[in-house]
Amino acid sequence: MAGSSDPYPAFTATYDASANGIGIGTVQVSLTHEGNHEYLYRQESESTGIAALFGNKDSTQESRWRYRNRHIQVLDYRSRRRGGDDDDNEHLEFDWKTHRVKNTGAGKHWEIPFPDGAMDRLVMQLAMLFDLREGKTELRYQVPRQGRIKIYTFALAGEETLELDSGRYRTLKLVRTNDDRDKSWVWSAPELNYFPVRFLKHKKSGIKIELVLRKLEFLPGSHAPGVEPAD
Repeated sequence: MAGSSDPYPAFTATYDASANGIGIGTVQVSLTHEGNHEYLYRQESESTGIAALFGNKDSTQESRWRYRNRHIQVLDYRSRRRGGDDDDNEHLEFDWKTHRVKNTGAGKHWEIPFPDGAMDRLVMQLAMLFDLREGKTELRYQVPRQGRIKIYTFALAGEETLELDSGRYRTLKLVRTNDDRDKSWVWSAPELNYFPVRFLKHKKSGIKIELVLRKLEFLPGSHAPGVEPAD
């Protein structure tokens, strides 16, 4: 159950995914309050249409984490994709006493030290909206990937009003600043407690992958500024 000390309301959301304007599936994300200041953030991707015909496999990611001293501390991260590579089938276990993280997933196992503030690639999405809510304009995240710590940096590029099927939103536009190959943007809506309503990645190959919010429900007992809980 949500409480006043929870960092963010529990929710479920659905995005429509497309590649170069052609629908390829849906992405569902959810945040659940597990008790004892622990939370589960989950993402499930389902391929449809052309993507399904070409054999793209559905995938899931889950991040179990706690909130300590106004910071996310990841406890366990899992990704699953049948037929995927090592990166698609990780199981990361974070030990905050030793500051070491180990991967015991289906592929190559590894173990490395991690710095304060490190997190997995999924829960980074939540960290971004937490930071925007606090007024930050330069964002930096450290993520264990493939046996090393990978850095992701973003900057606030300005404001933009989006007209989507789910509504009209005034958004804050973020751009990733340290990727020489691909270009990535995130649009976050302050009126939805800074929830992201659009993601866009323009790959060097020319492919544009886009996620657009279809539906967002903050769950009963959870409260966000300007948003009514679902019935």
